Amino acid sequence: MKTRKNDVGWLLVFALFICAEICTAQTSLIRFVDERGKSVAEVEARIHSGSLYLPVEVVRKAFDPDLKQQYTSLTQTLVVNLKGKLINLRIGDSSVRTDEDDDPILLSHPPRIIEGKRMLPLDFFTKLLPQLFDVKVFYNAPLQRIQITEKSAHAFNFPPASKPGEHDEFLFVLDPGHGGSDTGCRGKTGALEKNVALNLAKRVQALCQQNNIRVKLTREADVERKPVERVQIANRNRAQLFLSLHCNAAFSPKAEGIHIYINNPMGELRAGTAISSSNHTSGRHTIKELVQDDFLQQSREFAAMLLEQFAVILPTSPVSLIEMPLATLSDVYMPAILIEVGYLSNADDEVRLVDADHLASMSMATFRAVQRYVTEYKSEKGAIKGK
Repeated sequence: MKTRKNDVGWLLVFALFICAEICTAQTSLIRFVDERGKSVAEVEARIHSGSLYLPVEVVRKAFDPDLKQQYTSLTQTLVVNLKGKLINLRIGDSSVRTDEDDDPILLSHPPRIIEGKRMLPLDFFTKLLPQLFDVKVFYNAPLQRIQITEKSAHAFNFPPASKPGEHDEFLFVLDPGHGGSDTGCRGKTGALEKNVALNLAKRVQALCQQNNIRVKLTREADVERKPVERVQIANRNRAQLFLSLHCNAAFSPKAEGIHIYINNPMGELRAGTAISSSNHTSGRHTIKELVQDDFLQQSREFAAMLLEQFAVILPTSPVSLIEMPLATLSDVYMPAILIEVGYLSNADDEVRLVDADHLASMSMATFRAVQRYVTEYKSEKGAIKGK
């Protein structure tokens, strides 16, 4: 009887050991996208001891096609030549050295060999790359997506201050995502994100114009607009509100619903240390980090209005409100929101997003939120002038 108990005990220990090994090496499919949200690489990552790891080779696909690497198994050292810079890493060691700096850069987790593959921790991308190169890197955990963009691609010069009385009338800038050769995501039946976004934007524009709300689209037709151009249209016109329209896509066909995003550099989903002192290498970058912070509360108020109207007009559509760092909105100097109006990867959502009645309802919900925001904005401005 004791022997059986011992056998059971050993089996239990063995099972727990196997479970622990599985838990420390879970798989996860991660997609890398460019500044327009276009997929540039897809890779199977590993979750080891609660941390996300990606294979070294993905750096070649997502960042530097000329990447060279040399691994010495005896010392477990890995030297990576990345865009002309030598980066020295060691398996199991969190400190990273470069050929340009004597002081090591400390990562939260060390590189590892997992299932025979050399793997890099997430903050190699979110912390190290922005520190060594002129890039911004954002990790979107819910969408399992990493976006790498050039910092200079979003840079802009603030226009000169307005003259007294100039630009007093409220201006709403509506940004239909993608366009031209940049189609965005595609549904199984062929629906394109760029077309859905423009169709919805024009419907909202018409409602605004019918109700004397000044509105400007970042694109009126199927043309491509760079992110910096969209930002400049809003900032140079001294707009008071910015709304970017997109569709969503996911690996799971079950993912559905509307997502309302607020750009919050300190959001809970932030990865890396993009706002650490080491990244504030210029006054321009410091100002950029503060831009959206100035309007965070107003953005939240507008998001709440959208959420309320969607709940009234589209009660069967699940709606999520998310605060996280968004490169798309980071340089917009006004309250700004991004809406992903549904998943083109979901069959039911795709049907809705090309249905005229559904788009009419969604445009009405969006318009009513804008109308309420404009009314409260003018009321508050009038109260300030009356003091």
